[in-house]
Amino acid sequence: MALSNFFVGIRDRIVRRSQAGKQKLDAAFARRELDQRLQDLGERYYTLAREGVAGVPDDLRNLLAEVDTLAKQLQALREQLRRLEEEAA
Repeated sequence: MALSNFFVGIRDRIVRRSQAGKQKLDAAFARRELDQRLQDLGERYYTLAREGVAGVPDDLRNLLAEVDTLAKQLQALREQLRRLEEEAA
């Protein structure tokens, strides 16, 4: 009887750990989905703000200016890369 209880205890621990592992995996997938949706939201809002369709609260104006600056830097870097690739061809 004691050996049977021992195996039942081990089985229960394995089941609990398996369930915990599944919960961690589900949470990771949910976090990834949330991150993607937040990115989509931010990109759409940025576009609307640049078009003047969406208002920009005062506490986000600095962040919006930083994004504008980074977007311009990225565009300039891409243009430099395009020119280098054309020269190399």
